[in-house]
Amino acid sequence: MIKKKVLVVGFGTMGCRHVQAFLDVKNKYEVHVLEPSESNIKENITKINAEYDDCIWYSKLDNIPLLDIAIIATSSRPRFEIIKKLLKIGYRKFLLEKIVFQSENQFNIILKLFNEVHAVAYCNFVNRYFEAYKKIKKELSKSENRTHITIHGGEFGLGCNAIHYIDIFQYLTSSNNLKFIKSKIEISKAKNRRGDDYKEFTGFFTLTNNKLDSIRIISEIKYNGGITINIKNGDRNYFLSEQTKMFYYHTEKQFNFERFSIIPTSKLSNIIIDDIFNNTCILTKLDETYVAHVELFNVFNKILYGKDFLKKLCPIT
Repeated sequence: MIKKKVLVVGFGTMGCRHVQAFLDVKNKYEVHVLEPSESNIKENITKINAEYDDCIWYSKLDNIPLLDIAIIATSSRPRFEIIKKLLKIGYRKFLLEKIVFQSENQFNIILKLFNEVHAVAYCNFVNRYFEAYKKIKKELSKSENRTHITIHGGEFGLGCNAIHYIDIFQYLTSSNNLKFIKSKIEISKAKNRRGDDYKEFTGFFTLTNNKLDSIRIISEIKYNGGITINIKNGDRNYFLSEQTKMFYYHTEKQFNFERFSIIPTSKLSNIIIDDIFNNTCILTKLDETYVAHVELFNVFNKILYGKDFLKKLCPIT
């Protein structure tokens, strides 16, 4: 068997878990990692119970060879330039962590470059691979009722993590058309673990689509109950808890309960990459998350910059 050669850019919290998934199937993948920080490498090699020699390491982007696919697991700020350089090297397949880019202009530039060279990028919104959401989507596809979703949690990172729930809203409603209709957002006072270049938010906002489905995402400072997802469609109600791993749904005549399985990156990334090569990947493509990102940029930048919000990079990661 010829091994697929995978480049993972960034060996931090997410990057090391991507690597872990590939090291579980060493016979299928050759793992290359770009990470300039020696301390990151030492710490996260230990975290995933791996050996240094399990991967091929690079400290600079200039030294990267052309491989089969690139996973960009950095924070959002450097991703735009990294992808431009990898496209010049010849990369044509990508898996991207969120937030994908930091402005509408960056999106437009990269999408244009992708179209010119026929490159493809998938966004790692992994909820689409969870069986509970697949099941819900199948059932909702039979309904003509509108779907209304409420996400409720504490300080879970409204800025950086809202995109995951907006994506599952798009997945369940089969719609990429989005518009903010209401928001009340404040800048979080908590120190951002990614550094001072990034901001976080609390509060809530509501989005709708052209079918008048809706999603409300709520981040409360004093709430400690974990993130819950409530999905209502006609007489059907679904409740999922990320903390207790509980999933139930009911109507007036039926009640069902089961476990809510969340697949970790360390067990999923190799499956996703297999699907990308087999053209069966169900993740969102880059152009399909464009509107969702732009809506987020606008709502957060208005809080940060007022009238100049369109000219600024959105500092969420």
